[in-house]
Amino acid sequence: MNATEWIVDRIALPDGMAAGARIAAVDGRIVAVDRIAPAAAAVRLRGTLLPGFVDLQVNGAGGRSCDEATPDALDAIARAGWAGGAVAFLPTLITAPWDRLLAQVAAVAAWIRGWNGQGAAPLGLHLEGPFLQASGAHDASCFVDPTPERVDQLLAAAAGSLRLVTLAHARSGAAAATARLRAAGVTVALGHCDKADGFAACVDAGARAVTHLFNVMGPLHHRDVGTAGFALDDERVQCPLIVDGVHVHPAMVRNAFRILGPGRTILVSDAVAAAGMPDGSYQLSGIPVQAHDGVVRDAQGRLAGSALTMALAARNFLRFVPMAGPWTLGCAASANPAALVRADAYGALAVGKRAAFTLLGDDGSITAVR
Repeated sequence: MNATEWIVDRIALPDGMAAGARIAAVDGRIVAVDRIAPAAAAVRLRGTLLPGFVDLQVNGAGGRSCDEATPDALDAIARAGWAGGAVAFLPTLITAPWDRLLAQVAAVAAWIRGWNGQGAAPLGLHLEGPFLQASGAHDASCFVDPTPERVDQLLAAAAGSLRLVTLAHARSGAAAATARLRAAGVTVALGHCDKADGFAACVDAGARAVTHLFNVMGPLHHRDVGTAGFALDDERVQCPLIVDGVHVHPAMVRNAFRILGPGRTILVSDAVAAAGMPDGSYQLSGIPVQAHDGVVRDAQGRLAGSALTMALAARNFLRFVPMAGPWTLGCAASANPAALVRADAYGALAVGKRAAFTLLGDDGSITAVR
């Protein structure tokens, strides 16, 4: 039996903030959250303890990319995610030729099942493509419709590890594919679609999020509402945001939060290999990308993921949204993403949950604790 106690100055509980708490864990699970006097060996944490950050969109980090699909690359990404403040994540694969993508899915899924316990925990696989309509930095020549046969092939390749699929609601068969994926226990997000056609039908079929709100969604207009406008309006839909100050202007982050509130806002990194690394040249699914001043672009100048860590996204969120605080941050960076992909062991500081936390230190640091 492996038992640990922590004593912390402030703690974000599911229903609000509390001052002074003891947390006890046995074999990695929380067994108590209270104010009982701790043992002398208790670990003292200075700052505010939040449920551990969960990043739903990690294409790469630490100089490596998920599409490499090797244990060495994925181990490095997990370590970089942990160093960047996340306790858990979804390794994310983007659009690629179909047969190559199936091989990548199978390889990443095998790594997830055999994860060595180091770094951020992989909760499952996020597949962003190839069922898309608007490219962004994706290779549009590889886009395909989500036919029942293709959906079943993906489910078979993932062998139970597929957690989240981003698809374009305007593609033929999108609503049926949404229902098929939901029946298999997979969360569906709508994205990379610059028209609103099919949005309502996919949400009615079970889609519960959009992928990186405002980005690759077409314009937001007061008469032609577009995907972003419908996503903001539909209370069934969670809205992940890339809060780097470039993908979404800080004013628009504030506007979105005023609509979404703590219950529907999610922070994601959309990190690529440049995350946690110096500026320079990197790869995203075989595409050369360049990181400059922390912003990642492809050869055409299009944004191609980000160099964000969850710690940096959290700092930006608290800076951009003055009405938010630690409890709200815990919702956006942990509780909401965990609930979206039904990662029930994460998302709250409560008995039975994983003893995996993110600490907002009094010195301004943001670190993962396990």
